[in-house]
Amino acid sequence: MPERPISDVDNEIGEYITACRQTPEVARLLTDEPLRVIKYVPATYLATILSTGQLYASERAGFTWGDAIYVAPLSSPRTTMMYGHVGIVGTYDTADIRIFDADNSIGIRLYQEWITHQTTSFRELTTTVHAPSANRDLRNAFRTRFQIDLACFRPDEPCRDYVDPAADWWLAITHWDLYRAVGHGYSSAVSNLKWCVVTPDSFAALGKGYQAFLHASLSAMRTYQRGSYTTLSNDVALAYAERTPHVVICDFT
Repeated sequence: MPERPISDVDNEIGEYITACRQTPEVARLLTDEPLRVIKYVPATYLATILSTGQLYASERAGFTWGDAIYVAPLSSPRTTMMYGHVGIVGTYDTADIRIFDADNSIGIRLYQEWITHQTTSFRELTTTVHAPSANRDLRNAFRTRFQIDLACFRPDEPCRDYVDPAADWWLAITHWDLYRAVGHGYSSAVSNLKWCVVTPDSFAALGKGYQAFLHASLSAMRTYQRGSYTTLSNDVALAYAERTPHVVICDFT
């Protein structure tokens, strides 16, 4: 059974969330206002995103902090490349949001204590095969209860040369439904979307993270030069003729 009354836990969590914005780590994260963020998506989603001007708040089990728009700050431009071929950049207004720092040991302890009071979901999480869905329910309920607009956390799926678990941030941005509960679906929480990146690497799952095949182990000794779809044949021929290894990076012009 939980050791403290839920009211005491709730009060301490509320105080913690209020204080989160003032911590040096979160303050550095929020240097930009609005915050510029990047999300990598499969190429098949690109046309819909560009036509609607909205990103999708995911709703299935398996995401770290439940239903949310998962992005990274633009200051870490490679850290989520393994999740999609095209990178979308947008802005997120952080002026009046409630933030939960999920990297801080105090916040982690408070969340873990809070879920012990959610008896049905906690039982499913710890004793049944339904742990992934229970975890999703608990994190959605937690963010709804405390009206958390943004959960920031360190990467939990490593990828050498792309992800720095000690320095990078991953962000879960809440899409609120009509009842001010955590929702899912296309959302305008991130605005001013532009397609800015095409990834130059190939990724595959590896243990609890990902493996990149091209950067940096295979690309370290190569020189890169800009090419174009309209001149690709000539660009490739020139790269092939070089004495040292050259690779052409294409744009669409």
